[in-house]
Amino acid sequence: MNAKDAPGMASLFGDGMREAFPVEKLTRIVDGLLEAKGRIESSSRVEPPQDENEGFYRFRTERGEWRVELHVDPSGKVSGLKFNEPPAPAPPVVTSTVSLGLPYRGQWLVHWGGDRREVNAHVDNPSQRRAVDLVVVGPDGKTHRTDGRTNKDYHAYGREVLAVADGVVVAAVDGVQENEPGEENPYLVPGNMVILKHTDHLYSLYAHLQPTKLRVKVGARVKKAAVLGLCGNSGNSTEPHLHFQLQDGPRLEDSWGIEAVFDDVTVAHEKKTGRVMHYTFLKGDLVGNPGNAL
Repeated sequence: MNAKDAPGMASLFGDGMREAFPVEKLTRIVDGLLEAKGRIESSSRVEPPQDENEGFYRFRTERGEWRVELHVDPSGKVSGLKFNEPPAPAPPVVTSTVSLGLPYRGQWLVHWGGDRREVNAHVDNPSQRRAVDLVVVGPDGKTHRTDGRTNKDYHAYGREVLAVADGVVVAAVDGVQENEPGEENPYLVPGNMVILKHTDHLYSLYAHLQPTKLRVKVGARVKKAAVLGLCGNSGNSTEPHLHFQLQDGPRLEDSWGIEAVFDDVTVAHEKKTGRVMHYTFLKGDLVGNPGNAL
């Protein structure tokens, strides 16, 4: 590309690419790319490939960068090549500005939560960057009573899921079949879920709920602590738990996660128990409302 050698590039193409991009057309494309951002100075892989015949790259140029998607056919010839603008930088994480209550009664354990990969598996997903997974444990510290082979054996299963603030239901998914413990459904990741709108830029999401147990429908206005549904094991979930997150829009695919700050909770961690007036979830914490019974 830097040498503007369109015939040389075309020699690397498979039949379909050569037909779609004859040398004359390819020359114009290469000239346009170089004119837009200058010569390519370096390249690096930005994502692990899904299979051996594709790759995703970051091309640094004199005046910016390209994100490049490359596909090759079994013979090693280029079957697809796409230059994209780099993604916009992520906005800084903001915290919630409305008064929030916990999305459950009693004391639950934060299985994943926080602002680092070591404590939160969600942080690299834009809408989930401060999402949490919440479970209930017994006196022995386990999430299930006996062998954990059935959903009903889990302490969290069937617990009521509550609205964290007043809002309007903007999405409600029901009817997704539950998984057996240890299995998951990657095709319907949230499973049965509810999304509430609290303000124009604050939404809450409650996922992996039980099917046919939702208590709300789209358009309903709910009050803080209203029951939305029951904790279940639907979607991309291997055991009953509640996935909760705040985001700045109604759609998971184009929203940014927001850090939830809760008013007046009790927190137990490493044998220390105390009352916290402004709390954010962190892995390993046992969190409840003062005086809130199971």
